[in-house]
Amino acid sequence: MIKELEKVMIEDVEYSYDPEKEYIKDGHAFCKVCHERKDRKVMEFFDNKMIFKISCKCDRDREARKKEREKQMEIERLKKNCFNSIIQWSYTFENYQGEENQSLIIAKNFVKDYEQMKKENIGLLFYGSVGSGKTYLACSIANSLIEQYQIGVKIRNFAQLINELQKGGFDFDKNAYIESLVNTSVLILDDLGIERDTSYAKEQVYNIVNNRYLKQKPTIFTTNLSYDTIQRGF
Repeated sequence: MIKELEKVMIEDVEYSYDPEKEYIKDGHAFCKVCHERKDRKVMEFFDNKMIFKISCKCDRDREARKKEREKQMEIERLKKNCFNSIIQWSYTFENYQGEENQSLIIAKNFVKDYEQMKKENIGLLFYGSVGSGKTYLACSIANSLIEQYQIGVKIRNFAQLINELQKGGFDFDKNAYIESLVNTSVLILDDLGIERDTSYAKEQVYNIVNNRYLKQKPTIFTTNLSYDTIQRGF
């Protein structure tokens, strides 16, 4: 059922309003809750005089809540696309319990300066022994990027990625899968080098990373390999 609006003359112009939400005082319409004025100044519109409504505090607050809900829904969607496990949603800088080391500072600065990192096509490489917190930092970067910028981020374990590409399947579109990794705003390849003796793996990861570089999309790597091994091309 369509609600009936009442009409009143404001400055000799007809104005329609909802009496359940607005009241008239001193020749103007006001919100019944926040008491802010609802009618704009009279305007000429194609030779007709009209009065348009303006947003009161209630309207602005309602719109802000709506945008926040939409933002949270988008963040949830992006995180579902990003992470392999829901536990990684909790891998954040706020929950980090290690010491404030150089790797943590670099990770935080990457998020803070993301636009500049993207512009200069800068990625990151976290290397070190098992259990040194590389994956946690990478996930923290992903969570912060998604929450602050609402951009697409994907984190993929390197061994799982290669297995996916090798096994294929009738319903698996390898090209579409690769394109999704190439085109995401930030790609994180976790445990790079696990399949270092596989030439196919090298070729696939090179193609993905090279295409991302050409498109100026940052890539982040984590690996258990030593720096010397990485320099030799693992």
